[in-house]
Amino acid sequence: MPGNVPRIRITSTLSFRLYLVLLLSVLFLFAGYSTLTNELQSRAMEDQLRDGASRAGDMIRHSLFTSMLLNERDLTHSIISLLGTEPDVDAVRIYNKDGRIMFSNDSAEIGTTVDLEAEACYACHASAQPLTAVPTPERSRLYEREDGSRVLGLIIPVRNEEGCWNSACHAHSSDQSVLGVLDVQMSLSSADATLARARHQTLLLLLGGVVLVGVVLALVVYRGIHVPTRMLRSGTMALADGDLDYRIEMHRTDELGALARSFNRMAENLRQADAELRSWSSTLEERVQRKTEELEEVSRQMIQVEKSASLGKMAATVAHEINNPLSGILTTAKLLERKMTRLLQEGDERERVLENLDLIRSESTRCGNIVRDLLTYARESRTEFQECHLNQIVQRAVRLMEHHTEVEGIDTQIGLFLKDDRVVCDAEQITQILIALMINAVEAMPTGGHLRLKTWDDPTVGSHRVYLSVGDSGVGIPADLEDRIFDPFFSTKQEAKGVGLGLAVVYGIVQRHGGTISVESDPGLGTTFTVELLRRPPEAPRQTQSSIISDILAE
Repeated sequence: MPGNVPRIRITSTLSFRLYLVLLLSVLFLFAGYSTLTNELQSRAMEDQLRDGASRAGDMIRHSLFTSMLLNERDLTHSIISLLGTEPDVDAVRIYNKDGRIMFSNDSAEIGTTVDLEAEACYACHASAQPLTAVPTPERSRLYEREDGSRVLGLIIPVRNEEGCWNSACHAHSSDQSVLGVLDVQMSLSSADATLARARHQTLLLLLGGVVLVGVVLALVVYRGIHVPTRMLRSGTMALADGDLDYRIEMHRTDELGALARSFNRMAENLRQADAELRSWSSTLEERVQRKTEELEEVSRQMIQVEKSASLGKMAATVAHEINNPLSGILTTAKLLERKMTRLLQEGDERERVLENLDLIRSESTRCGNIVRDLLTYARESRTEFQECHLNQIVQRAVRLMEHHTEVEGIDTQIGLFLKDDRVVCDAEQITQILIALMINAVEAMPTGGHLRLKTWDDPTVGSHRVYLSVGDSGVGIPADLEDRIFDPFFSTKQEAKGVGLGLAVVYGIVQRHGGTISVESDPGLGTTFTVELLRRPPEAPRQTQSSIISDILAE
């Protein structure tokens, strides 16, 4: 469970509320059941008491029949007194038709008159003519004493049977139906105590059942509702915090199990989507980085174009302006040298004058060469594309430089790994590239070294590109100067060896062929220039600094 999941009070959880509702429902059901059961038990017990009292009354009536028929009052009184000593029998009385107590287990009551409007007599005397037969349900009545105890009163009519009005000892006419009433009062204290104990036991059983059901419900709700919902909540919180690997381990077949499985599928889909987004983002970063590098390369090329354009225009202007004065100086120096040779006598002074004139002539010649290089840079020849064999171009350039490399003690190594060496290009300009790079390599190895030329292709980028490289084991190029070596008039050589236009010309030729040139150098170990060319350049090559310069000169 994630540590940042906020705690929730147990009373606020769904499981607690469900448990509370179920427990209260069970409590109400048990309470209703207990109340109904107690009521039914009470009624059943009262019915049993009424039936028992009715049977007991009939038995008493039959027991007194003989003594009353013989008018043996002492025997009748003795029987009633004896019956009054029975447990739960409070009183046994016999009333005459006027309500006078003729017999009683309490001798003090004999001769007294009862109230005919009392509850025990009201059932028979409610109307003007008393009932001659009392219905069985109406023969018994429940009373409550002042002390709160209950009493069951039973009224049994004493009818004027044939044996009574035929007997010589009685003076009753046959028209009289009821001679009196046998009243039996039985205490319900024992029955009420028994019923109270039964209710108490029922209450204890109810409480025990409620506790047991409450525990069972708690276990069921905790295991079936609280734990799964807590797991689902923990999963959603973990998912919200970004933990897409979180899974809910719930092996259930109900709705919560289905919800857990749906959560796991959702988490897996989110994880896959996140992985795809991250992969796409990484790819996007790589694409942006690649495009940024391409834009930087284009920007660098544009800067190179702008530099070449401005410097080319300046070079063309300077070359035109100083070419004529340089020619005059050179011609004048030659004439003066011839004239001084004829006029001056041999000696030290003549030697000094001729040396000065020779210095003027040589420096003028060098300036003329610089002007010629400037014009060559500014007015590049038209590119003529045709299908050539690149390996043959490399071999031809090596032969042209063979004498120069032998003089300088350079070991030339050639690796022609390009099987299909057919390339649409300007062979003369490619040769010019190779010679310029080889001259720079030879000059970088003043004490000799190794010159390496190689051609190849790269199947991983396709067969439409070829590569050639020129490497040396010379002094190398400082890292802080690598970005400037293709700038016009920038050179690391001594001033007498050039003005820094060779690599600028190489750069322009490569661009006209739609290719690229790069350099790798390790100071003290050597430098390698790599040229990447298209096998078949576009029909309309893009405008480079050379074409821009040509357009400027054409204006």
